Amino acid sequence: MALETLLNKFGFKGEKAAYAELHFWIMCSSMIPIINIYITLSSVEIVFLRTLIATSIVLCIILYKKIKIKVKMSHIVMLVFTGLLTAIYWVLFVIAAKKSNTSVTLVGIATTPIWVSFIYPLVSKKKPTFTEVMTGLSALFGVYMIFSSGFAYSEGMFAAILAAFFAAVVTILTSKYSKKYHYLVITFYQMCGAFAATSMFLPYFLKYISKASFHTPTSLDILLIIILAIVFSIIAYSSIVKVMKNITPFSVSLANNVSPIYGGFIAYIFFGESELMDIYFYGGAFMIAFAILAMPLARYFFKLDELDDSSSTTT
Repeated sequence: MALETLLNKFGFKGEKAAYAELHFWIMCSSMIPIINIYITLSSVEIVFLRTLIATSIVLCIILYKKIKIKVKMSHIVMLVFTGLLTAIYWVLFVIAAKKSNTSVTLVGIATTPIWVSFIYPLVSKKKPTFTEVMTGLSALFGVYMIFSSGFAYSEGMFAAILAAFFAAVVTILTSKYSKKYHYLVITFYQMCGAFAATSMFLPYFLKYISKASFHTPTSLDILLIIILAIVFSIIAYSSIVKVMKNITPFSVSLANNVSPIYGGFIAYIFFGESELMDIYFYGGAFMIAFAILAMPLARYFFKLDELDDSSSTTT
């Protein structure tokens, strides 16, 4: 890809190039809540159109490049299932953005590594370490601090934390196939699963939840959804799947925690002081960040590398 070639020219190769590319897309992805806020459609409608466009375009790319999409049936089922989980993650992400603001949404999503650290031992049938337990408890205390102050965006924060859970599951499951198949093939089957899930759920959503017909998107809505589909659902999503060949799932989710910094700064430019929160929010956000950073620091100083080693075996 063009970005990878550019990084190689500047001396970034192998794992360094993977980390640089990962952080570039994390910085870009921190703008997703801002984009969702400007779209007038509901969360399910946005994800339905986003996955429809993404599935169509990635299929065209695969056919054009003549990439083989033959995958074991059991793996297809799992990839489609992770696509369903991705759809849930994206819907919750949009709900969080629309019910709160960019800073709140991204802090909630930043809990993804905590979920990874708890979920992975269950998948690998290994007991969580003392470090992982303390990390989780510290992060929970940070969440408690945020909610204890009569937090105005509690619904949005809860949706973002729940979205982080599904993001963690998708990260762990996707890493298993990242070295086996072309990243566009993985993206294709996952987008198919996401589109199928939203297609089946949309009629129920319109009839019983929103109780309205499908909203006609404006010109701006269409433009922003196309950007979500092409830039984030295909290019960024595929790129992150690709870097999983060189980086563990925990490291990927850990790197995502700089997104509140990127997103908060960008959102402040767009929305000004409405993005500023109270001392309890920033105190809780600091606790979450400290908890997440404590784990790799503990591994570095005390050689506690269980999660990274175990994560590497699944890729």
